[in-house]
Amino acid sequence: MNSIQKEDLADSPYDIFRVLLVAVFAGILVGIVGGAFRTSLNFLAIQFHTFITYLHAVDSGWLIPSFLVTALITSVCVGISRMLVKLEPTTIGSGIQHVEAVMHGDAKPSKFRALPIKFFGGLLSIGSGMALGREGPTVQMAAVIGSQCGKLFRLKPVEQSLLYTAVAGAGLSIAFNAPLSGIAFSFEEISKKIDIKRLIVSFAAVTSGMLVFRNYFGNSIEFFVGDLLPDSGVTLCFYILFSVVLSFIAAMYGRTIIGALNIADSFRSISPVVKASIIGFGIGSLAYFYPNLVGGGDLQVQSLLSGDYFLFPLILIMALRFFLGPICYSSGVPGGIFSPILLMGSGVGVLFVLLLNPLLTYAGITQLDPISFALVGMAAFFTVVVRAPLTGILLVTEMSGKVSLMIPLLIASVICTFIPVLLKQEPIYDALRDRT
Repeated sequence: MNSIQKEDLADSPYDIFRVLLVAVFAGILVGIVGGAFRTSLNFLAIQFHTFITYLHAVDSGWLIPSFLVTALITSVCVGISRMLVKLEPTTIGSGIQHVEAVMHGDAKPSKFRALPIKFFGGLLSIGSGMALGREGPTVQMAAVIGSQCGKLFRLKPVEQSLLYTAVAGAGLSIAFNAPLSGIAFSFEEISKKIDIKRLIVSFAAVTSGMLVFRNYFGNSIEFFVGDLLPDSGVTLCFYILFSVVLSFIAAMYGRTIIGALNIADSFRSISPVVKASIIGFGIGSLAYFYPNLVGGGDLQVQSLLSGDYFLFPLILIMALRFFLGPICYSSGVPGGIFSPILLMGSGVGVLFVLLLNPLLTYAGITQLDPISFALVGMAAFFTVVVRAPLTGILLVTEMSGKVSLMIPLLIASVICTFIPVLLKQEPIYDALRDRT
């Protein structure tokens, strides 16, 4: 089988029931693997920051400067992670682009060995401070589990198509504890088609996966957000302006990712492992001096949503993260782009309000809520780069627990879908597929 077929499933109740049972089984496995991956990453992030704090405390006790210790640790971890990718090239980068390529018939499903490579490679790269997200590896691992379960239970190719899409969506659900987002992503981005059979199979896989994840790994909300200021007709107008401005920034960010990959590929005389190790060395050095600047971005987003921000430091952080994420992604190690995108969107949202509120105060106009714009910015930035507006809206709503921003989110989704089309900005995963 050269690709997973996408034909309609025959209307046989037995066939549908059989696929549902396999989807539930696969979802359970995804809940276990995805939960273990997420928990392990959280543990490694805490230990990495604790170790950096320890190095600062005993800096004079080392034979070499302490920043070289973190630099070498990250460099070695990233280098090993890139070596693992060479064993299964389909695990390079996020992996979502390969999942989509399989669904489009342009690639074969990854082999089983992709699962441990993605798991441990992701732990090594993301856990050592690289500015990458956990969602890419989790989605690809879920897709591998779905593919292997389809083979194990000898499902027909058309049934494997349903299973592949549904279980991949369960991976995203577990990565962010956001079940509806995973279902939406499986239709909006991976399969790009919807029917009742796919829907119920997706529900089965996501439900079983989330039950396992929440029972064994916890069910805390991703981001804790306080009360938001109510919106008015005036603030809705500023959401429109904000969405336009953000669309251009996010479009440049998407192009920066591709540009960083092209630059990395241009150094053909240097092996991919060495290039990744060099990038890891730089990230490790940065982590010693500014530990809060590295990593996927979840901690930084929570800090912004908690009101911990100042104008000029935030400008510097956003400028650095604008390039840090693409540079880390160009290393080719397992890691996604969702979390860095969410950080960029929230940061741009807060900056927009911090720059505009003094002018509004002078004009006697109602102040804008930076937290509300941070949340809308997360979905808007995601929409521009990935071009999956429904997933972006659901993702932010489920991760924050705030449904009062639905109108601003819808406004932003329309604008941030339309402007990239005018700019001829290709969705990031389409662009990544074109490079393979």
